[in-house]
Amino acid sequence: MRKFLLLAVASSISATALAAAPGTAQNFLDRANRLKSKGPMALFDSDYKKLKAEAVAAGKSIGADRVAAQKAGKPILYCSPKPKAELGSSEFLAGLEAIPAAERQTMSLKAAMLRILQKKYPCGR
Repeated sequence: MRKFLLLAVASSISATALAAAPGTAQNFLDRANRLKSKGPMALFDSDYKKLKAEAVAAGKSIGADRVAAQKAGKPILYCSPKPKAELGSSEFLAGLEAIPAAERQTMSLKAAMLRILQKKYPCGR
């Protein structure tokens, strides 16, 4: 019994140590994949709204950075034809998965989203 308890504690500690840090692209992707596995029931998971809010906040921040760069006469980091870039959820998750796992572990969600937007909307075509 005691060995089982120690094994359970050890495995939970190692699983926690392997989890990606909050705010990273990997953490977001891990949580999104967990929700995807739930199918339609994911809409009822408390993490669904949190994930959506995180993605919206990152997108708004990137959009604000673009507007600020334009107003300051600085180069913009992505060149979408519309003022508001469009990025669907499936497209966003596929873009996250395309970033090497080692980079996702330390990359912020905002930086990952910007990389995906830069690939979709490159400047100087």
